[in-house]
Amino acid sequence: MRYHLKQYTEPIFTQLAAERLALLAHPLLVAASTNELSPQLLHEFAFHQYSDSILWIPMLAQMKSKAERSRRLHRAIEDNIAHEAGIGGISHVLLAAELMRSLGVRSLEAYPTSTFAHSATLWLSDAFVAEPEPAVAGFLLAAETLVPAMFAAIEPCFAALGADTRYFREHVAVDGDEHSAWMAEAVEEIVELYGPACVPAILAGMTDAVGETFAVPDALWGRS
Repeated sequence: MRYHLKQYTEPIFTQLAAERLALLAHPLLVAASTNELSPQLLHEFAFHQYSDSILWIPMLAQMKSKAERSRRLHRAIEDNIAHEAGIGGISHVLLAAELMRSLGVRSLEAYPTSTFAHSATLWLSDAFVAEPEPAVAGFLLAAETLVPAMFAAIEPCFAALGADTRYFREHVAVDGDEHSAWMAEAVEEIVELYGPACVPAILAGMTDAVGETFAVPDALWGRS
């Protein structure tokens, strides 16, 4: 921690901790803790993670171009891409596919594949193109912190189905430990480089990631 910046970064990490607690208190994750989720709901949850895994690398590739000043952010994004693609290890995209196959899924006809078009359209939008570097750092900080917490909560439900849960376990181990720490370091460097005036942009990026993270649990719980 760069202690001279703590007065500016502390609200960021305090907000992040609050969002993590809110996610863990989500009714879907509470139900997961007692294995009350139906196989159909779990299959759809797995589809959304499969979809996100496919879309994550191209999104990171575009976000990397926005890491113009922070070498720590640039390196963290490159390392994240390497993990997803399997450079030096097993591909997270492959693990997502194996999760789906272990659930007996061989086709996406029954799933809302419009998610792919939604993301592809987002990347063409003025809002995405105009997103500043601090907002990117905030988005990735929240995503790399919240998603592993969600996966840790729901993985036992998939294990009970006999599914291949390496996708979840790898993200809990790698994202929850390494990637989240990398992004915390990147955010600290961003504040040092841009000054306190960038904190609202970091928080705005975090808010976007929180919305994205909660979207699937909210939708699935609303239909349960």
